[in-house]
Amino acid sequence: MLDFKGSTIWARQTIESDVFFNKPAEWFKIWFYIVNKVNWKDGKKFKRGESFITYKEIAEYTNTTRNQVDSFMRWAKCTTMITTRKTTRGMVISVLNYAKYQ
Repeated sequence: MLDFKGSTIWARQTIESDVFFNKPAEWFKIWFYIVNKVNWKDGKKFKRGESFITYKEIAEYTNTTRNQVDSFMRWAKCTTMITTRKTTRGMVISVLNYAKYQ
C-alpha cells in the first residue's frame, strides 16, 4: 500500500467539473488518485504537485484498464490539467494548478 501523507481539499465545484460530470466515472477515479499521489510539498526529487508514476500503477490502484488510463492522460494533457515527462521506467507527472487541490 502507498504511504500517503498530507491532505487534499476537494471543492464542491468538483462535481460541476468536466472530469466529474461529463467523462467516464473511471476518469475521475484516476484523477483523484493522481492528485493524491503527487508530492504535497517540495521534496528531494520532485517539487510540489509532481511525482514518478506509471500507467500500470495507476491502473492497479484505480482498478481500471491501461486503455482507460491512456485515454484519461491524453485528455488531461490536452485540457492542461497535467504535464508528463517520460523516463526510462515510467514518467514524471505534474498536476498543473496543484494549489487548488491542497
